[in-house]
Amino acid sequence: MTDTTALAPSRPLFEITGFKFRLWPIALAAILMQLMLWPPREAARWLFKHQAGWFHHQVWAFVGLAELFQITAGLMAVLVMRRYLPKADPYLRWPPQRSYAGLAVLIGIGMALLMLVADYWPQLLSRTAPQGGYEMTALGIPGWLAVMFVAGPNEEIIFRGVLVGMLTVLVPGRVRLARFEIPVSGVIVSLLFGAAHYGSFFQDPLYQAIAQQLYAFLFGLTYVWLMERSRSLLAPMIAHGLSDLLEVGAVMLLSVAGA
Repeated sequence: MTDTTALAPSRPLFEITGFKFRLWPIALAAILMQLMLWPPREAARWLFKHQAGWFHHQVWAFVGLAELFQITAGLMAVLVMRRYLPKADPYLRWPPQRSYAGLAVLIGIGMALLMLVADYWPQLLSRTAPQGGYEMTALGIPGWLAVMFVAGPNEEIIFRGVLVGMLTVLVPGRVRLARFEIPVSGVIVSLLFGAAHYGSFFQDPLYQAIAQQLYAFLFGLTYVWLMERSRSLLAPMIAHGLSDLLEVGAVMLLSVAGA
């Protein structure tokens, strides 16, 4: 008997299937990204500038308010998407089967280590304390750690829930590298996710800004993979929030140890 499996052609290492390029949905996604990020952030900035006493002059409180406004904008976008693009899935649900939460924790720890090295390798090599500009007070430390973790749910609702959900319908297609496979929309939004961190080019050293672009793109791909595997935003929220929290926590510990 002939072994038909041995005669079957092997799959290529890299493959794109079902892709249909459309420019206008990508442009729309870029505009929506800014609408969900910029106005809420600037509204929080205005309040912080004119009512600093409300925040006890704590920068982390401004960040937390901006995140609250952005989460609200993201949830409103989900409602609009469900009304006008019902085929789009924002994955805003509890995992129906396996949550992948444990894997998300491990991924978050690995991401935190990668970010710490990428962002602060000159200080780590010279054994000098990295300076993150965080308020190292009894109120500031837990405040910064909390808002860093909330960045996970905030950005995952916007980028993976709204933008990937929308573009998966409007720009169909799948991309596969070996056994890693995600929708083409996930790649597009990962590029937008990196572009959303453009401010680092004006605030941070060039090596740090470039590193943030690279790992934001790679992390974005990972978050989409977790979302699809678990059929929920929970796992990417955990990985994203935990990675930000742990990196900032490590910077705080190193700054105290080096003081």
